[in-house]
Amino acid sequence: MTPARAPGDRILRVGAVVTAIGLVCTLIAMIPLVAPSVDLPSAWWFLSMITGVGLALVIVGLAVSARSRRR
Repeated sequence: MTPARAPGDRILRVGAVVTAIGLVCTLIAMIPLVAPSVDLPSAWWFLSMITGVGLALVIVGLAVSARSRRR
C-alpha cells in the first residue's frame, strides 16, 4: 500500500533537486575566487542562478501542500 501524497509533493521534490543542482553550480562558479589561475566561462554564473528558481519551486510546493491540507 502506497502512502497518499499531497498535491505539492512533486513540485517540492523537483524544487529541491533544482536547488541542489544550482548550489553545485554556485560552488563551481566560486572556484576562481579561491584559485585565481582557474578561468571558467561566465555561463557558470548564469547556471548558479537556478538556485533561486529551485527555492521558488520549493515555496510554491509548500503553499500547494498547505492549501490542500486546509480543505
